[in-house]
Amino acid sequence: MPKCFICHGEYESGRELTCSDECHAELVRRLIARFGEFKKVVRQSTGIAYKVPIRDIIEKGIREQDLDQYPLWEKAYA
Repeated sequence: MPKCFICHGEYESGRELTCSDECHAELVRRLIARFGEFKKVVRQSTGIAYKVPIRDIIEKGIREQDLDQYPLWEKAYA
């Protein structure tokens, strides 16, 4: 059985890293604290950079066609 990344308890398959919504929220909080709230994601076809929340990357995944819903990454964010 897989073990939860946060509480290390065993859980049924179906989730990827955590056993519960509470542990998932804690994992997201830790990742944001470590890597920042936003990531710079560059569209390969155009080279345009977008400011994407880490939460969206973790919870939804990001496809190239999804990038238009996010603001452009400005040099001020760097």
